Amino acid sequence: MFRPRPTTWFELLTSRGQFARTMQTLAAHGVAQLEASPYEGSEPVLPRLDGFFAAFRELEAQYGPYWPDARGHAGAMLENPIEVLEETLEKLSGWAERADPVVSDLRACEARLGELELIGKLVEAVPAGTPLHHLTETQARLLEHAIYFLQGPEVELPEIEDVLFDVFPSRDGAFVIALAGQPEMAEVATRMAALRATPVPLPDFLSTDHTAHARQVREEIEEAWASCRRNRARLDALAEEIDLAGLLNRVAVLEWLQANSGEVGATRHMVRITGWTRSPDGVEIRRALDEAGIDYAVTLGDPTRENPPMVLDNPHWLRPFEFFPRLLGVPANRDVDPSVLTAVVAPLLFGFMFGDVGQGAVLLVAGLVLSRRMPMLFLLVPGGVMAMVFGLMFGSVFSLEHVIPALWLHPLDEPIRVLAAALVLGAVLLLVGVVLDFTQAFWHRRTARWLGESGGVVLAFIGLLGAWFEPALALALPVGLGLTVVAAGGDGGWTPAAAAKAAAEFVEALMRLLVAAVSFSRVGAFALAHAGLSAAIVGVADAIGGVGFWLALLVGNLLILALEGLVTGIQTTRLILFEFFIRFFRAEGREFRPLSAPRSHFSGENTP
Repeated sequence: MFRPRPTTWFELLTSRGQFARTMQTLAAHGVAQLEASPYEGSEPVLPRLDGFFAAFRELEAQYGPYWPDARGHAGAMLENPIEVLEETLEKLSGWAERADPVVSDLRACEARLGELELIGKLVEAVPAGTPLHHLTETQARLLEHAIYFLQGPEVELPEIEDVLFDVFPSRDGAFVIALAGQPEMAEVATRMAALRATPVPLPDFLSTDHTAHARQVREEIEEAWASCRRNRARLDALAEEIDLAGLLNRVAVLEWLQANSGEVGATRHMVRITGWTRSPDGVEIRRALDEAGIDYAVTLGDPTRENPPMVLDNPHWLRPFEFFPRLLGVPANRDVDPSVLTAVVAPLLFGFMFGDVGQGAVLLVAGLVLSRRMPMLFLLVPGGVMAMVFGLMFGSVFSLEHVIPALWLHPLDEPIRVLAAALVLGAVLLLVGVVLDFTQAFWHRRTARWLGESGGVVLAFIGLLGAWFEPALALALPVGLGLTVVAAGGDGGWTPAAAAKAAAEFVEALMRLLVAAVSFSRVGAFALAHAGLSAAIVGVADAIGGVGFWLALLVGNLLILALEGLVTGIQTTRLILFEFFIRFFRAEGREFRPLSAPRSHFSGENTP
C-alpha cells in the first residue's frame, strides 16, 4: 500500500480476423493500456475505414439531427469490421433515400414553428390599435410592409429617406415594422441584414379581431407541432424497421477501432497489440482472451521500457483518500503512495479543527448516505468519526460544553495548549514527510546524495525542535550547516562556490521547514475559532431562552456545519498538499489508463 505498483509490458499476437474481438475483449475487461511499438514492415490494420467514414460523415451532416435518440449502446461484439463496412453504408444510404422526403417535411415544419414563435412575440408586443391583419393588403398597392426582429436592449434604426419605421419593444428585443415604396424596401432589407435583424413573415392568417390573434397563433403552433410529431413518428418507424440504432452501434465500434488502431501494428495476416497490463504474470489478459475463445500468443516484460504506468494498489476503503495525491498527480515507480498516510492525517487534522461529538455524528451519517451516489463523500465518514473523538476530548456536543466532561480540555480555557499541540502535530508530520523522502531515496539508491543534500537540514531542524526541551540540542544547527558545506559539490567536486550555494540552500530549506511547522498552528487556531463560534451560538440561544433557545441552537449548528465544514475541509486539503506532501511527493509517474469500451455514436442534438 505504501508503494504504487508498476504495470508490465506485453506484446500480443492475434489474427487480423480476430483483431476487433480482441480489442473489444481487452476493453471490456479493462486489463490493458495500449502503447504503440512501431516495427519495420508494419501496415495499417484497417485501411478501408477512412473511405467508409468519409461517406458516413456526409450522411451524418445531412441527417444526423434526425437520427433516433438511441444511438446504440456500442456493447455488442463486432466480429469482422471490414465485412460489415459496405453493408452498413448501404443500409444507411437506403434509410436516407426513404427518409429524405420525411426529413424535408420535418424541416419545413420546424421552420414554420420558428416563424410562428416570432409571430407570437409580435402579437404580444403590438398594441391593439395596430392593424396587423391589414399589412398584407399593402403589397398590392404602392407601399410595402416588412417586419423585422432586432435582439438586444437597445435598437438603433437606420436613417433611410422615404421610409417609415414603427418600433414595438418586446421582452428580449424589439419588432420593427417598415413602410416604404418598393425601391426603398430593397435598401431596408440590406440595412436590416447588416444589423442582423431577423425577418418576420407577414401573418396572413390573422383576423380583424385583435383579441383573437393570440389564440390564432396558438392554433397555428399546435397544428405545426402535430405535423412535426407525425413526421417524427414516421422517422422513428423507419428507423426501427431497418434497425438504425444497431447500424449506429456498428459505427460506434468502427469509430473506436479507428481511434485505437494507431497503437496497433499489423502484417498481412497477423496483428501485434502492445502496451501495459496490471498483472505481472499477464493472467488478466489471458483469462479474458481465453473466455472469449480468441487465438493469441502473448509475451511479457521488456527491460528497455522505462516509466511504466502505475497502479495505486489500495484496498477499497482507502481509495477515497487517493483523492489527495491525485490532485497533484501519480507517484512514479519506487516512490511513496501517500494514500494510506492520508487516511490517518486528513481525518486527524479535520477532527482537531472541527471537534464536536454531535456535529461529527451528522457528518458521519451524511457521509454514509451521500457516498452511495458520490463515493468521494465517504471522506466525511472518517472525518466525522475523528470530529467526534476530538469532541469527546473537548467536551463539546452540538456546541454545548456542559453535556459531557472534557477528556482533555476546553479549547477556550487553554488556548496556548491547543496551539502548542497543533505545532507539535505539525512538526511530527513534517518529520514523517522527511522520513518518507529518505525512504524514497533509499529505494532509488540515492541515499548518499540525500544525506549530502538534506541530511544537514534535517539534523538542524530536529535539533532546533529539541532545543525547546534541551537547549544544548541547538548545536545541531552549526553541525548540520557544517555537514552540508562539507558535502557540497557532490560528484562535481568541492569548490568554494559550491559550498556557498549549499549554505544558502541550507538556510532556505531550514526556514521552509520551520515556517511549515508554524503553519500548522492554524489547526489550533481553527479549533479555537470553532469553539468561539460555538460559544457565541450558545450565548445567543441563552439570551433568547425558551423554545427560541433550541431554535437558535439548531440554526447555529447548521451554520457551523455548512460554513466551518467547508472551510475546515479546504484547510485540511491545503495543509496536506502544500505542507506535508511537498516534503516527499514528486508526482512524476503516469497513471494506468486501461483501454475503455466504445461509446455510443452521438453527434449533435435531436430536434423535436
